[in-house]
Amino acid sequence: MGTRIRDSLMRYWKRRTDRPDYRQAYVKLPLDTDLPALAHEFEVVCEGRLDRVPRRDAVLVNTDFVPAERFDSERFEEVVVEFRDACPDEYVLHESTKWRPHKDGVAKTHTLVPVRPLFSASASERESEPVREASAREHPR
Repeated sequence: MGTRIRDSLMRYWKRRTDRPDYRQAYVKLPLDTDLPALAHEFEVVCEGRLDRVPRRDAVLVNTDFVPAERFDSERFEEVVVEFRDACPDEYVLHESTKWRPHKDGVAKTHTLVPVRPLFSASASERESEPVREASAREHPR
């Protein structure tokens, strides 16, 4: 029982101090954009420890669990900024960071996925359409 509590406290401490044992990234790079060129940058960050999975419409970059001391965190943040800047306007960028237990430590995983919105309503379209209120409707008597 004491070991489980100690492990839980150690994972909590590593998360609060942002000191993971491992890092991992999952990135989707749509082919109809200039984003697939960034796959090489992620390979540099992870020292080549990743898988590139070609899909019909995208390239998925899934890194292995890289020990934190071998993961270039500063360069990763720079590549994420480049990724945000290069992401086309027709996509919405979903980013998430999670902490997960891995082997004898904790892993910090990053997910970057540009997705197309289901409905694309620009601000000019929304302003041009009149808004009808329910109270303004005429009711048949």
